[in-house]
Amino acid sequence: MSPDAQAIVELQEATHRYGEGRAALDAVSLRVSPGERVGLVGPSGAGKSTLLRTLNGLVIPCQGAVRVLGEDVRTLGEGGLARLRRRIGMIFQEFALIDRLPVLTNVLVGRLGYVPTLPSLVRLFPPGDVERARRALAEVGLAGLEERLVRQLSGGQRQRVGIARALVQEPSLILGDEPTANLDVRTAEEVLSLLVRLAEEHGATLVLSLHDVRAARRHCTRIVGLRDGAVRWDGPAEGFGDAEMEMVFY
Repeated sequence: MSPDAQAIVELQEATHRYGEGRAALDAVSLRVSPGERVGLVGPSGAGKSTLLRTLNGLVIPCQGAVRVLGEDVRTLGEGGLARLRRRIGMIFQEFALIDRLPVLTNVLVGRLGYVPTLPSLVRLFPPGDVERARRALAEVGLAGLEERLVRQLSGGQRQRVGIARALVQEPSLILGDEPTANLDVRTAEEVLSLLVRLAEEHGATLVLSLHDVRAARRHCTRIVGLRDGAVRWDGPAEGFGDAEMEMVFY
């Protein structure tokens, strides 16, 4: 990627504290270019989730600068943040789906930022959005399950619904907060492979928090190691070896 390309994400000395405790983010500087696949690794409490929430505008740092998709997050009001989040797909560890609703309706939740009111039925969404949702489900291998209730799905299928919901936003940036933590090893590998492939096909940049460092090495182009809210290592995924593990985790 050309160094002159506009950054998808740019943080300069971003710091955030919850209450009077230690910094959840401690002077974090980070630049992510279009098309990168960045894996965030580190021990529990390292600041990975806080960093993702910062990129999604859910956490506003008390110090430093944060620009996401060209927008200064710290100066955006609620309306500006809502417009920014339309362009960011978010995939959660706990799936964040509505169990009692059908698969198709859950995917259409990703289009709520584009409609003027909160629809509760598929028929209230524009036909174009319904078609986008059906295409997204086909892309993740769930065609034919549109009317199945989410509570009837396996964990791997649920996370595929989460990926489809992110894709239907037509995002420039996809964030994943431990998206495979609740999946068995085989299913986790399938889901990560699918997510990487679809992000490439859709031209989206990926930033993923991953507990499995080996998976981060396989699927990401770059690894950022966090500990105690600070960046302890940042470089190509293939360069994250035993010494780097020691630096970040111990």
